[in-house]
Amino acid sequence: MTLRHFEPGDEAALAELWFESWVSVGLESPVVTKAELAVRVPQELAQRWDVTVAEVDGKLVGFLALVFAEGRLDQLFVAPGAQGSGVGAALFEVAKARMPGGFRLSTQPSNMRARAFYERRGMVIERLQIDSAGDRLIYAYTGPIPPK
Repeated sequence: MTLRHFEPGDEAALAELWFESWVSVGLESPVVTKAELAVRVPQELAQRWDVTVAEVDGKLVGFLALVFAEGRLDQLFVAPGAQGSGVGAALFEVAKARMPGGFRLSTQPSNMRARAFYERRGMVIERLQIDSAGDRLIYAYTGPIPPK
């Protein structure tokens, strides 16, 4: 596996991976389409995302989108066929290295797989956010816990 910074030309593959990964979670809401993600990717890249991608044999198998101005891990998705292979863990380590002071992220309360992934890596639930876009759990990572 190779981790590298996003490059122009990755947009379509990133949107496809994002959609396939989202579908694999099995959640019903919010419903997104490939077309919506294909439009959103270039907008996010232009406005705020710093993206690291994971590749195996030249194919994107995961991506991490950070928003430094907000101290946020905005997206971390792994292709269904690569889930459980260490891609997500490697991308999470990139987030920790790039934001050593800590960061936040949100996920749906019913996304138990993502929640378990984040909690195994030391993230803690900060709060439940309820609004018109749907319920979101806000997680925080404040850095490594110092030894006693």
